[in-house]
Amino acid sequence: MYNDQSDGVADVLNILGNETRRRILHLLSEEPRYFIQISRDLGISQQAILKHLELLEKFGLIGSYREKSDLAAPARKYYHLDKSLYLSVGITNDNVKMEIRDIGHTKNGAKNPNGELIIDEGMKEQFEGDNNLNNLLNSSSVLLKKIDEKLNDVEQDKISLLRLKQNVMKKIHDSIRSNVDDVLDRAMLYSIVTSNLNFDVASLSEQFDIREKEIAYRLISLKKRLNLPFD
Repeated sequence: MYNDQSDGVADVLNILGNETRRRILHLLSEEPRYFIQISRDLGISQQAILKHLELLEKFGLIGSYREKSDLAAPARKYYHLDKSLYLSVGITNDNVKMEIRDIGHTKNGAKNPNGELIIDEGMKEQFEGDNNLNNLLNSSSVLLKKIDEKLNDVEQDKISLLRLKQNVMKKIHDSIRSNVDDVLDRAMLYSIVTSNLNFDVASLSEQFDIREKEIAYRLISLKKRLNLPFD
């Protein structure tokens, strides 16, 4: 039974599912633009672009501001990217996980959450302390290469962990199917395993659209039968 409980994942996937909106986001990642520029660059009607911009702004992926024109004309409304996030999608034979993490903005970007250096601090400081374009282009190429190498290492570690998780989930799912005949009991066990035992009767009741009393009864029965480690 499918139940998307990941905050914002469905919205972001729906937004990114449209090619025009993806192209708009790529354009705005370079610099802010007003809608006529976007329409011209993408070769799409202004009316269609405005609809896409309204949707992107509604869900907080982009923001806008007004700036006076150099010409004798009304101030223009510019659009810009307004959120830093990381969308993670993992689909393996026995597990599907989608989540969004807020990247945010921090001056501590060269360290992991434990405070350990990820990128050489001297290289980072040299880049941040120089405003000369020629120097920036040269130093950024080295820094970006190092960042991409680190990101690739992280992704490889993540893939290895996903392979291990796939094997663990397959063994659990196979065992559940072999030992539990009732369809609802199996579905509840799948959900319990996926949540790492972090669940409650109310959430399971909402997920399966079944009264809390029935869910509680089944949980007690499963706990006794399988000696499950939850209250």
